[in-house]
Amino acid sequence: EAIRSRCRPVIWSLNKMSKPSSLKILQDLAKQQTDTAAKQLGKLNFQQQEAEKKLQLLLQYRDSYQSRFENSSEQGIDHIQWRNYMAFMSKLDAAIAEQRQAVLYVKNKKTAENNEFLSSQRKLKCYDTLVHRQQFTEIQWQLKIEQKLQDEFAANTTRHAPYPPKTDS
Repeated sequence: EAIRSRCRPVIWSLNKMSKPSSLKILQDLAKQQTDTAAKQLGKLNFQQQEAEKKLQLLLQYRDSYQSRFENSSEQGIDHIQWRNYMAFMSKLDAAIAEQRQAVLYVKNKKTAENNEFLSSQRKLKCYDTLVHRQQFTEIQWQLKIEQKLQDEFAANTTRHAPYPPKTDS
């Protein structure tokens, strides 16, 4: 019975370790937030690349259309063709300006998400450190209790030994 009462703290600490601590739960939540932020950042990187590709296509199309128009204007064009060209170039320039705004919007969103990702990484690292410290402290505490139990057991064994210890003489 005496050994059992001395072992209860060890059993209690083992039971305590099997349940997730609040720090572990917070660490898991921080890990989920970091994963979510990383996925979102990946999506935004893809969106930025797509927006920049679209902008480049519009710019190439504008340059191509302008050079075709310049080639055909050397041969002479009438007033209606000139007006159609100017209207089309105006619409193309508006589309280019709109796409530049879209690229800028995605870049800003990506910058904000990158900051969120870095913040969640720092938070996760802090929780990792705290969990490791807590685990180290619990292990140290268990080792002290085990050592104390071993010392008590050794002391009780030598006190209650039926025969005196043997000596080599």
